[in-house]
Amino acid sequence: MRRLIALLLLSTVAHAEPRVVRLASVAPSGTGWAHELQAVADDVAAATEGRVKIKWYFGGIAGDDLQVGERIARGQLDGAASGGILCSKLAPSMRVLRVLGVFQNRDEAAFVMGRLKPTLDEEFAAAGVTNLVEVGLGSDVLFSREPIRSMKDLRRMPQWVWDLDDVMRLQLPLIGIKAVPLPLGEAAAAYDDKRVDGYIALPTAALAFQWSAQVKYVSELYMGFLSGCLIVSNRAFDALPIEGQTAFRSAAAKLQRRVEDLGREQDRAILNGMFARQGLQSVPVSAEFRAEFFDLARQARDQLRDRLVPHALLSRVMSLLADYRAEHLK
Repeated sequence: MRRLIALLLLSTVAHAEPRVVRLASVAPSGTGWAHELQAVADDVAAATEGRVKIKWYFGGIAGDDLQVGERIARGQLDGAASGGILCSKLAPSMRVLRVLGVFQNRDEAAFVMGRLKPTLDEEFAAAGVTNLVEVGLGSDVLFSREPIRSMKDLRRMPQWVWDLDDVMRLQLPLIGIKAVPLPLGEAAAAYDDKRVDGYIALPTAALAFQWSAQVKYVSELYMGFLSGCLIVSNRAFDALPIEGQTAFRSAAAKLQRRVEDLGREQDRAILNGMFARQGLQSVPVSAEFRAEFFDLARQARDQLRDRLVPHALLSRVMSLLADYRAEHLK
């Protein structure tokens, strides 16, 4: 009898329904981003022999970043791969990446995020989610209808910005840029209707949403940087078996490497002329233009102070960057 009960129990376990983790992303299906996120699902399923599966909702069908956050809180979703907005809502220290004129390149942003990781993890945990990984997505640059070679050019052309990006929306008017905040799904139509003359956007986003096929010019003036994140609610993550949690963390680490490599490759592709066949021309950014932009960005930071990020956090980041630059300029 005991042997029969044991066999029945083993049979029940063997045939138990897999645990399904429901995740959402605004990344459109078929893009490089979506491909890499699906690889996470494949890795987790393989590592757990199908006992843990991920179901992705791509293309914003579950809502924008903030709506996805609300669905997670209500238990309608278990987590998300966010392009940055939800990440910084749950872990406010990430907002420092969006402050204009602070970071000069991806490596600086990655260095600072690494030093801030314990703080970020604490903030995510306090918001009720497990932070599996942050992923550097790069910097916004200028995609435009006409060439932008100076602050004068930039100021006369209305620019699309993500309507959820409140840090960027606060700063741009202070330096004279006409920002037109709109949802991701309305950006292309706004350009076609000439409500905007360009996009302040990541190169990978311009490619994913096909904005790079609309515009004529790109200017490599680094604006704010952006880091995505892969999060799962504590409720859903803690309910996973240990093997599932381990598989998730391992897949997330692979995702970080792949997406950051993908971002660097696509940055180079767009900014170094591989999209010339689409009519996209690279516009050099002069030292004078760059210097004027960074000076105005500093003035905007000083004016806004704690409305952007806590002054203590910004001071710490500037100190970290000073140490990093001193080391790498040797």
